[in-house]
Amino acid sequence: MNRSCYPNQAAYLNATSRLRKKGLIVKRSEGAKPPQLFLSEEGRSELPDYFSPEKLWGRKWNGIWYMMVYDVPEVDRKYRNVLRQFLKRMRMGCLQQSVWVTPLDIRPAFDDLATAANVNAFAYLFEARTVLGLPSCQVVEDAWDFDRLNILQEHYCLVMEKNIASLKNQDCDAEDLVGLMRISMEAYHAAFVEDPLLPMSLLPRNYLGKQVLSLHRSVFIQIEEHLINLSSK
Repeated sequence: MNRSCYPNQAAYLNATSRLRKKGLIVKRSEGAKPPQLFLSEEGRSELPDYFSPEKLWGRKWNGIWYMMVYDVPEVDRKYRNVLRQFLKRMRMGCLQQSVWVTPLDIRPAFDDLATAANVNAFAYLFEARTVLGLPSCQVVEDAWDFDRLNILQEHYCLVMEKNIASLKNQDCDAEDLVGLMRISMEAYHAAFVEDPLLPMSLLPRNYLGKQVLSLHRSVFIQIEEHLINLSSK
């Protein structure tokens, strides 16, 4: 695999050496041909949360919504735009343009924003058992675009099912496998980047995230098996 990803062996060794110095990978060579690289615990902590979505799906919801309401003046538009992007990265849902909601306790993050960015000059954080008396499923539907997410994840599932079938039925060289690996990672990112990864009790019935995760792992198991077969030849 390294011969396909790097121009030469020296470039490969330099890259892995830099990652080890940062504590992101460890190398195990005992009984492994070729040597294998594994992410360290620190390295795993650097991965996007959608690589371990079970932890997020498995959280218990205490029935409290955390609502952030802000009113940033037009003269501070740049501040407002950056704040909105930050809330999206936190996977909060937008009920209205300046009303964002999450089932997660974000009080520590709000305190950090208040300290570092003076957000409390523009915003308030509320706790609520209900949102205008709406059932939780309605709040989820209004705050997050699960229709769009379902389209993205359904497309991912269709494509990956075809890729898995192709891997099982034909031989691939290292270049093909590395290309498929990169495309699969990009597709997995696209399938999850807009996913709020809510606790299972709040997810819609037609949610496909678990199927996406299963197919993602199946694809990479198939790729790994092909790479091992190639290295043994």
